[in-house]
Amino acid sequence: MLGVIGQLLPLAIAVALSSVPILAALVLLLEAKRPLVPTLFVVGYLVGLVVITSLFAIFLHAVPADTSTGAPPVVGVLEIVAGIALLVYAGIEVRRRRRKPERESLPRWMVALGRMRPAAALGLGLALTVRPKSILLAIAAGLVIGPAQLPAAQDAVAIAVFVVIGASSVGGPALFAVARPDAARPALSAAQGWLLRNDTTVAIVVAAVIGTVILGNGLTRL
Repeated sequence: MLGVIGQLLPLAIAVALSSVPILAALVLLLEAKRPLVPTLFVVGYLVGLVVITSLFAIFLHAVPADTSTGAPPVVGVLEIVAGIALLVYAGIEVRRRRRKPERESLPRWMVALGRMRPAAALGLGLALTVRPKSILLAIAAGLVIGPAQLPAAQDAVAIAVFVVIGASSVGGPALFAVARPDAARPALSAAQGWLLRNDTTVAIVVAAVIGTVILGNGLTRL
């Protein structure tokens, strides 16, 4: 199981560095009129990560193993496809950055988050786990967990580690805001400003590095 968790760590960090969920959480923490709204957003995001990662892990548990290598050959192919897709995503972000500078203000849809109702916040948290980049990372996590053929309890632990680390950048600020509300607001505001200026750069670096790692893992399986 430790080997599986070791392979999941870079993927979980990549999920944690996804700028859109972090920005949404920061906006809700700073602007939401109801304290329940950011809490339900975090809950929705956690549930979404658990569900999507578990689905891919369960599906890949059912893939017949190659008796000569102990790993399903299709896993290597899928990892190569996922790695290439992330590298393509990084390339697209590079082109987008050349066409327009880093933004200094929030996207329009985020400006309205302060008026969001609790149920809508829960749905938004769930929805942000099914973005293309998030799905690719969940597939990659499933490709690590499923073929390992671990007992169900160890699968649950591996998924929990992946989800807790992946959601830490969303849940961490929420816990900080609850524990130290006076100190949290200026820190969260500063973090929001930095992320607005650098989110594209972060996305490019993370996608390029993790895409290369996943592609390399896939090649070693063939």
